[in-house]
Amino acid sequence: MLFWLLAALLTLLATAAIVLPLLRRRRDDTVDDTREAYDREVFRAQLRELAVDVERGAISPTDAAGARAEIGRRLLRAETSAPRASVASRRPVLAALFVALLLPLGAFVFYDRTGAPEIGDQPLAARDLEAERPSVAAIVGLIERRLAERPDDGEGWSVVAPVYLRMGEGAKAANAYRNVIRLAGETAQSQAGLGEALVQAAGGEVTGDAQASFRRALDLQPGYPAARFYLALALSQTGRAAEAADAWSALLADAPADARFRPVAEAALADARAASAAPARGPTAADVEAAASLSTEDRGAMVEGMVAQLASRLEATPDDPAGWARLMRSYMVLGQRERADAALRRALDVFPQGSPGRMTVSDAATALGLDASAPVATP
Repeated sequence: MLFWLLAALLTLLATAAIVLPLLRRRRDDTVDDTREAYDREVFRAQLRELAVDVERGAISPTDAAGARAEIGRRLLRAETSAPRASVASRRPVLAALFVALLLPLGAFVFYDRTGAPEIGDQPLAARDLEAERPSVAAIVGLIERRLAERPDDGEGWSVVAPVYLRMGEGAKAANAYRNVIRLAGETAQSQAGLGEALVQAAGGEVTGDAQASFRRALDLQPGYPAARFYLALALSQTGRAAEAADAWSALLADAPADARFRPVAEAALADARAASAAPARGPTAADVEAAASLSTEDRGAMVEGMVAQLASRLEATPDDPAGWARLMRSYMVLGQRERADAALRRALDVFPQGSPGRMTVSDAATALGLDASAPVATP
């Protein structure tokens, strides 16, 4: 009985705390509208400041993408919230009476269902706290619906473009960056973002269109790190080892010690230097001309001997992606597909996942019709 008396007293105090202000004054929500307009202007200013910081190099493109996504989420929430009209009640007494009746009744009904003593505890670990938070996909869905209604919203495209890139949606990211460039004008950041999206859509290959975007980014902002990184990667992927080594070396010389891309660039530099210092030698035009005067048997023996020499050298110094590409090509020319498969598998064991050397080997294998993803038994 004492419990119910205390509960009734507390409910009465809570009801009084809510009802009395309704009787004393009216509430004007126009202040909240002003606050929402101010918040929207602050978020837009933050996006402009972030773009300036990226162009100055004060923040990395990766960190800028995360910050832009977060600012965009807040801006979207501020802009999609419905404006609230003033709800100053002309009859505060009726409102107070409604609260006075509803609050006690609701409190007792709620306690009867969820606050009974026989209900066990609910540990924090067992609660689905994340269920109340909107997922990235849900936020992107809201932005997409907004852009469907307002396709010329350059700011909306600039918010969603890096999010697509983070989600691995390269084609969507490329389309978003093209709209950003069309509506808001091109910047080094937007051109580099378009190039990165094209690379992602091409499965990691720095295509000609992507290279054009990165070069345009360098025209707009000389020395832009992201553009230099991917252009150096393009040189590595196409087997231009000496040029790639110079590009990676120059990028690392200008990069800060804590740059996130430094480990990848250092590994790529090592690959390029190894390939340029000890290039693998397969049959050249002069070798083919010299072999033309030989008999069929002698000519075949000559070519196979040179291929065997190349394979032997790669076993001794395997850190040569261009050499492995040449060895696979030589085996395919000789009609020895199983050996080409074995060479591919050996090369994939040498270069770690995501490294420029592995990309070079995988691209060469794909061009030859070999599968760089499925395991192949060594003969």
